Amino acid sequence: HDSAHDSHEHKHGSGCCAHEHESHDHGHDSHSHGHGHDKEQHGSEDEEEEPEEEDPELMAPDSDPPAEVGVAAGGEVSDADMDKAGEMKMAAAEAASGGDYAKAVECYTSVLKLMPSPLVFAKRGDCFLKLKKPNAAIRDCDKALESNPDSAKALKVRGMAKRYLGDYEAAQKDLALAQRIDYDDAVDGIQRFVIKRCADRQARAVKQKAKEAERAAKAAARRREEARREYEKQKEEEAAGGGGMPGGMPGMPGM
Repeated sequence: HDSAHDSHEHKHGSGCCAHEHESHDHGHDSHSHGHGHDKEQHGSEDEEEEPEEEDPELMAPDSDPPAEVGVAAGGEVSDADMDKAGEMKMAAAEAASGGDYAKAVECYTSVLKLMPSPLVFAKRGDCFLKLKKPNAAIRDCDKALESNPDSAKALKVRGMAKRYLGDYEAAQKDLALAQRIDYDDAVDGIQRFVIKRCADRQARAVKQKAKEAERAAKAAARRREEARREYEKQKEEEAAGGGGMPGGMPGMPGM
């Protein structure tokens, strides 16, 4: 005991051994608490939101200036313009079927200058998507849907463009509506993929929210514990130093 006491005095200096020992214990508790807190912080960093599974088919967003949209629909179209537009539609379809989507875009643009229509916008948008220009495709589909909100072609192309940009929620909405209007077997696989992605995102969001709530609850519990310890420490200090004279002031005889 003397050896332990000497060692303690050597470490903490002179003064009340009991007081110094208590202070040392308190510091040790604080150190342990801080260490645990650091560990918990590191743990929470390791448990950040899980990254989304890679989608190798995503396209880089295109930033080309908007393509020409032609004249406003509803004007008088001459017979010559109608014939020319018909020829350009055939040329566009032929180019697209041969995989020359850039030429198809040029031909559809010529048609739009003569006879703009929702279907032609949707078809040009489809060619833009084949050229890996999803934003251009979305612009054309938006234009088509302004005139015909029930254009299944425009909804399908826009939904696929959004899928390739990683906007799965918006893609799901467009594809679901397109399928209700005009079911297409070719869209079924993409729609299933998008639905799964949306479900995965929602599940991760719910899991992350639960983790955040758990961390908040732990932090609140730590604050309550720290407040309790501080309160207990103050009570101990008041009892040790501010208790007054025991038994009150004794009377002074003879007065």
